[in-house]
Amino acid sequence: MPPKHVLEVFTASWGNFYFTLGRGKPQRDDVTEIFHTHRGRILGHFAIKAIVRNMGDNLPKLTAIDGTESEWQIKLMNWVAICPPPFHPLEEKIFHEGFRGWRYFDLEAYRGTIGSRIRI
Repeated sequence: MPPKHVLEVFTASWGNFYFTLGRGKPQRDDVTEIFHTHRGRILGHFAIKAIVRNMGDNLPKLTAIDGTESEWQIKLMNWVAICPPPFHPLEEKIFHEGFRGWRYFDLEAYRGTIGSRIRI
């Protein structure tokens, strides 16, 4: 999927976005943004409203674009970042080597690394 299409999906008028962080509790308590990386480039971020553990009854069932229940659901006991719109696209090109998807990190600290300026 081209980055333009990813941005189109993230900037559409949806409800909340739910990003699975895995089974382990996030190590940092001060996480406020989650960044999306696509084809080695950071496209932008969402503000995080909450990070919760899926207990089976505290998150809505995910739905497909047509409104039907999605076949893909967040697994029990996984940690989830709940992010309301809007998606904040980055104006500048910042690269992130060896990773595709979403993650949280300190963008200002990362911005000063060689990996942020050169696509590896």
